[in-house]
Amino acid sequence: MKPNHLMSAGRLWAAYNYPYLSAALFAIRFIDDSRVRAISGDEYFRLYFDGGQLGDWSPELLGIEMVHQVNHLLRAHSSRAREINLREADTFRWVDAVDAEINDDLLEGHPLPRDSATAEELGLSAALFGEEYFLGGKPRNMELRDCGSSAHGRPRDWDLPPPTSGKEGVRPDETDLIRRQVAAETVAYQKVHGTVPGNMLRWATGLLDPQIDWRVQLRALLRRGFAEVAGAVDYDYRRPSRRSSCMSKVVLPSLRSRVPRVAIVLDTSASMDEYLLGQALQEIDGLLSAGGVRFGSIEIFTCDVEAQIAQRVRRASDLKLFGGGGTDLRAGIDKALESRHNPDLLIVISDGFTEWPENSSPKTKFLVVLLGENAPDAPSWMESVSVARA
Repeated sequence: MKPNHLMSAGRLWAAYNYPYLSAALFAIRFIDDSRVRAISGDEYFRLYFDGGQLGDWSPELLGIEMVHQVNHLLRAHSSRAREINLREADTFRWVDAVDAEINDDLLEGHPLPRDSATAEELGLSAALFGEEYFLGGKPRNMELRDCGSSAHGRPRDWDLPPPTSGKEGVRPDETDLIRRQVAAETVAYQKVHGTVPGNMLRWATGLLDPQIDWRVQLRALLRRGFAEVAGAVDYDYRRPSRRSSCMSKVVLPSLRSRVPRVAIVLDTSASMDEYLLGQALQEIDGLLSAGGVRFGSIEIFTCDVEAQIAQRVRRASDLKLFGGGGTDLRAGIDKALESRHNPDLLIVISDGFTEWPENSSPKTKFLVVLLGENAPDAPSWMESVSVARA
């Protein structure tokens, strides 16, 4: 069989077994070049091969190589190598790392690309990112594999110049379209067949529906809450106005903005995730301090079905967590609103499985921190941010 026919047969095998990758597989251009040791790809969906060396390659082996190469392109391994400032000396270790990332997602029973690394060979567990394999994996004592600039971004002698037309390769703007098309087809295939490997599905859903870092969202909501409260400027006699010196018998008040009064209602029911609870408290601790609110000045109410008395502590780790039963945070919210220090900002930390107040409080802004993957929504009049395990 002629080399190009053999390559086409390999592509058909790949598209049949990994149909959600078809858009990427059929974007590949085949280029026969005797300088190539085995099979190599570049960043423009061009696959280089030495036709004289394909005699012992089956369509299955060539197909798995194509699945492998398009995964380098879809997962942007070359860009990720540049982001970590990959050194030339570490190129082959990086190739092993990202090869292991891809090989985690090959279907059971299919061969591995020749000489490619696995998580087991690198001494690590499966389902990690290439960067994790690169930093934590052990070097392999075997023949080094070079997948080409598609994997590491370093041009090889056989790489052609960047394409100027669709016939010469895939341009960067077209690559983004292919990625999104493959991601959409991956999610659709999973809904019907349910057999897409886990890491591949996470890549696809992450591309189509990127998740905002909950820490960034929490910071933004807290800062906005501070700004709204601190912006409520009023007259205050505790510091007389500088104009009082002009009026000897009259004390004039000055305009002052105040530090927000903050309270926290903490869900301590049995269903709470302790790890996420600790993460959220640490983040809130640091953000409140940055906003001029000392953690020790905040009233914290722990609550399951009953609200406990307010605690004031210097660090989140000093909190005494009473509870462990069912959940009804209305008791804790009511207790916080009725306290002597009526809060300007009330932060509720919960997994969301609770009853909520029916109405808002006109003098208090609410921020709900929802912990866990499938937390129910808080009422629409409350600001909320979801915190999930990475």
